[in-house]
Amino acid sequence: MTDSSGLSRRRFLQATGGAAGVAALAGCLGLGGDDGNDGGNDSDGNGNGNGTGNGGGDGNESTPEPQSGGTFRMINSTMTTFDPVAAGDEASGYVVTQIHDALMNYPNGDTSVENLLASNVERSDDDTTYTFTLNDATFHDGNTVTAQDFVYSFERLARSPKSVRSYFILDSLGIAHETDGDGNYVAESLNVSAEDEKTLKITLAEPFHMTLQMLAYSSFAVIPQDAIGIDIDAERTGSGEEAEDAPEYTEFATSSPIGCGPFSFDFWEKGTAAEVSKYDDYYGESAYLDKVHWQVIEDDNAMFNYAMSQNVDRFNVPTPRYDRSKVKNTSKDDQGRTVGEYGPFQANGETVDYLKVPEVSTFYIAFNTQEVPKPVRQAFAHAINQESLSSRVFKDRQAPAYHLTPPLVFPGENPAENYDSHVQENYPYGIGESQVPEAKQVMEDAGYSSNEKFELTLTHYESTTWNEMAQIIRQQLQSAHIDMTIESAEFSTLLDRGQNGNLQAYTLGWIADWPAGDNFLQLINPPNTYTGETGVLTYTNWGRDEATEASQSAAEAWETIQANPGPGDDAEQARADAYLKMEEANWEDVILVNMFHGATERFKYKYMHMPAFGAMGESRQKFTSFWKEQESRRTVTATPQTPANGSGE
Repeated sequence: MTDSSGLSRRRFLQATGGAAGVAALAGCLGLGGDDGNDGGNDSDGNGNGNGTGNGGGDGNESTPEPQSGGTFRMINSTMTTFDPVAAGDEASGYVVTQIHDALMNYPNGDTSVENLLASNVERSDDDTTYTFTLNDATFHDGNTVTAQDFVYSFERLARSPKSVRSYFILDSLGIAHETDGDGNYVAESLNVSAEDEKTLKITLAEPFHMTLQMLAYSSFAVIPQDAIGIDIDAERTGSGEEAEDAPEYTEFATSSPIGCGPFSFDFWEKGTAAEVSKYDDYYGESAYLDKVHWQVIEDDNAMFNYAMSQNVDRFNVPTPRYDRSKVKNTSKDDQGRTVGEYGPFQANGETVDYLKVPEVSTFYIAFNTQEVPKPVRQAFAHAINQESLSSRVFKDRQAPAYHLTPPLVFPGENPAENYDSHVQENYPYGIGESQVPEAKQVMEDAGYSSNEKFELTLTHYESTTWNEMAQIIRQQLQSAHIDMTIESAEFSTLLDRGQNGNLQAYTLGWIADWPAGDNFLQLINPPNTYTGETGVLTYTNWGRDEATEASQSAAEAWETIQANPGPGDDAEQARADAYLKMEEANWEDVILVNMFHGATERFKYKYMHMPAFGAMGESRQKFTSFWKEQESRRTVTATPQTPANGSGE
């Protein structure tokens, strides 16, 4: 668990430069421009995806019997590692999910979890001890998966110098452990034990309502205890700028990762392609596919043209090439996913299967309160019209946001309805309108005028979408006595500047680490916003110089959340009330202006069959039930193909 200061939780951001959490959706929704930490390569506010159905197509045709064989081909961004504790980007995550298995699983990226390597789970009456019985499984090297392998793998997650998510196991999940005088983890003190070869016991410091959901993350995947061949602390040698990966570690992480997932590793040519093959001795549902091939293409035009030549089976359509009128024959399922068709494409005449999935994410504009006064922040909130920006910039591909907590995980029995009603009844700024006169009045009441404007710089990570939105906002704010300069920065540069307190206003996004409001609202727990502190989550310094009534309210609400971490009804209600209190405190002081909640669209040729993915994202979907119609099967070789350049449609 996290203490009320929130500082221990943020250890992992220090290790990764802050990228893994805040950047997660920047890539997968295509808002990170050329890069984005999680591997997106769009500039359109749309992600990559695949189709829907029950192991079949998109629900638009009768599904034939699945066939075995063939290679599933897709486009990916630059991958970095296949070590589950080091993979903090979505591009690597696609591959890691196929190679490695954890105790639990988000089935097809749904928000619920189910057993995976665990055949049975028992929980103690006090909700702190979990005992798992393991399935009979083997690693790709033929060795049996044992409980001791999990003890080793969890120790690596907590302690390896390559781990980017040690906070997952030490703080969020909160497995009981010891710390030294400086608060650092003491090696081999995790309360995780192998009771016998097939029985694993985990004891938490206190109950946590998302325990099984956390254990579904690939960071908690198991690897053989002798997979790397060196001591955990020796995986990286030296210190500071002199530190480098040990050769044994590099071999494991990049050329010979060993897991027990449905596919085993074949090859990776950095910046070009990666491939995995069906693991015949998989303990679960054996894959229909022979192989999965990822072609690395970063440029939107090259990616689109490559897809139009049918070199891949599923792909993305950048917003400049996207035509809303070509989405047709649509319906919505019980998860709010839109299923239909898209086309025909001008480039190849094909009509493809279409899927749009709302995801558990929020994107926002944040303000450094030490640099931007409250009236300026309130003027922003009045002037911004989230609905108009969604329509004009995203062509309605993303949903407007007013809460930091996404609708899918908003508290209450009817989350989406509760979300909307709370906005309608309480949001103090414009809903579906730009309130420029109100923005101007707020500024004039604070002493600003046409002769005394506030000068502000908005920094966005490299993205044509954010740049377009920023230009619209700048025009609206001119009448409200705000002179806004727009600048872009590489993602890592933006994070470094934010950490150092060198931003006035900036854009970022957050995808769920676990599907609950506390995962999002930790971003506005005031101590988590102090720049210069270890692993700060947002660079806003809320209440740092002088506590406001709203910052005090938010801090008290976060303490309530931390004091009620368990799964019981009373704890759930206490958290729900505190969530709303924090949302309203943010509205009052305008620390973040929530802009939109992400959705991922995917487009696939009709010969490719795959189940729909859920709100936790496609990168958590295993490809075991994917299959390809043999008569339409395309051939791909181990030698990566060179993408074409030029225009598509």
